[in-house]
Amino acid sequence: MERLMEIARRHADAVTVYGESATQDEVGFENGRLKTVDSGMISGTALTLVKDGKQGFAYTRNLIDREGLVRDAVAALAGGVEAAGDLPAPVRLPVLDTAVEPTGGNAVLAEECRRMTDYLSSRARGQVNLMSSRGTNEVRVLTSSGVDACTRATNYFAMAGVLYPGSYSGIRRMLSAKAFAPFPEAELQFIADTYNASAKEVKAPSGRARVLFLADALFALAWRLVEATEAKNVYEKVSPLAGRIGAQVLSEKLTVTDEPLNDSLPGARAFDDEGTPCRNLKLFERGVLGNFFNDRFYARKTGAEPTGHGYRGDVTSRPLPSLQHLTMAPGEHSLADLLKLMGRGVVAAGVMGAHSGNRLNGDYSLGLSPGLWVEDGAIVGVVKDAMVAGNVYEDLKNVVAVEDTVHDAPMGRFPALLLDNVSFTARG
Repeated sequence: MERLMEIARRHADAVTVYGESATQDEVGFENGRLKTVDSGMISGTALTLVKDGKQGFAYTRNLIDREGLVRDAVAALAGGVEAAGDLPAPVRLPVLDTAVEPTGGNAVLAEECRRMTDYLSSRARGQVNLMSSRGTNEVRVLTSSGVDACTRATNYFAMAGVLYPGSYSGIRRMLSAKAFAPFPEAELQFIADTYNASAKEVKAPSGRARVLFLADALFALAWRLVEATEAKNVYEKVSPLAGRIGAQVLSEKLTVTDEPLNDSLPGARAFDDEGTPCRNLKLFERGVLGNFFNDRFYARKTGAEPTGHGYRGDVTSRPLPSLQHLTMAPGEHSLADLLKLMGRGVVAAGVMGAHSGNRLNGDYSLGLSPGLWVEDGAIVGVVKDAMVAGNVYEDLKNVVAVEDTVHDAPMGRFPALLLDNVSFTARG
């Protein structure tokens, strides 16, 4: 990368070189049987040149022809793409504990999948699907302003679930860690118990209802909040939260933070993919809007300080504002407490169509996959062809209670949320 930087600096006012490499092993079981065993690795280098306020971008998966990569980036300058602005200055970054060396091969993952399969199959009659994977990720950012930052992280992920007969809907949980860890027995027992309690199909009345969003479904609501707090959407005046810093937007029971410096979790980062230092950022504190997140381009556009949230999908893309370490703070109630507080209503254990509706406006219309009906504080069955709909800025003000535990889930780590007066529709 140093040689590439040396060549590129002859042709530009500013240069950023980004390199990444990753490995992953994965084992999957379907219907209690081994289905897939995969191992892979990928690497690449991206080059961004800035000249006269414009940027040229090019990438390669194989850094052999450095001069050719520079020529491609120089040619891209003709596109007239506006540059992000000043490059970050070099600073002392915190040292994070991000890597744990793996032990054993894919056999360890397969054995864990077999253990989970045996546990769930002996306690629930549905189809048991699960997977286990682990990997490493290395990132280095080198800039002509003097930044030379690198990180190496290890990760482990597992998912276990039991599907209802004849459907792709079921009860599942996830586990994310820096290194292999046995899937907690309490979580496996939750899957089995919840599946068994809801195995019977029941009818439910449509109307306004209390809805308990489990962590696996809550991402659909969090997605709306993420898009509204992204500086790109604030700058383009399409976010309903523009100009509302300091306003009470959600229930005071809700605090939402991005935590890249929390190295108790996998994937902690001291710097983003632009080389900007990361910092923990409170988006909402007790429901009050506290911050928008940005990359260097939208920091300049909005007149804000960079928050260290410029991330690439991979080497083929330029950085954009993104949240990689989202967490919703836990509350004070166990899941059993939440069901008792609910009394009667529906549990959103999973959702379909999370993209539906005007996300930027906070609207949602979600198919429940599955929806579990609750009577007298206990799950009594599964509701087919059911959905919930509403607006997050209305419904997240009606928070009855928050679970005391956060769970790994799509888009981050969330507790379960019990909401009141949500629109619920079920097949009659």
